[in-house]
Amino acid sequence: MKKSISLVLVLIMMLSCASLVACGGGGGGGETLPSVAGLTWDDIPIYAEAEQIQKGSWAIPPVQGDWAKVEWRYYRMNDEVNDVGMVTMFYKMEMPKNGWQEIERTETQDMSWGYYSKNNEQDGAIVWVGSDERNTVFALMRAAR
Repeated sequence: MKKSISLVLVLIMMLSCASLVACGGGGGGGETLPSVAGLTWDDIPIYAEAEQIQKGSWAIPPVQGDWAKVEWRYYRMNDEVNDVGMVTMFYKMEMPKNGWQEIERTETQDMSWGYYSKNNEQDGAIVWVGSDERNTVFALMRAAR
């Protein structure tokens, strides 16, 4: 629980930074970019209509119980209808198919986030879905010990 709260706080800080940078460019035309932190992303599905607009990562010397490698990716959908519910449902259904166990979830009308783990909590992921000026946006965070 303590670990998921720290990841959520980090995600919120990163999303705040991403929202400032995303308006000015960065990220690119929807291609799947290689991992900067050396993490695998083949077990986290990407919603089909999403365009990747930002990414970031860091690796630090591990402290007992902390994540040593963290990477996040920020996506936008050019939709006219708020699809937060559809994207949320996609990840709720698809993550378990890839071996992820949902540990915690929070949902409101305009936002949701879920924390997942696998490999005896050696790997963690957060899926955050929200809206920005009528477009659905979401962030995926991948972490490993």
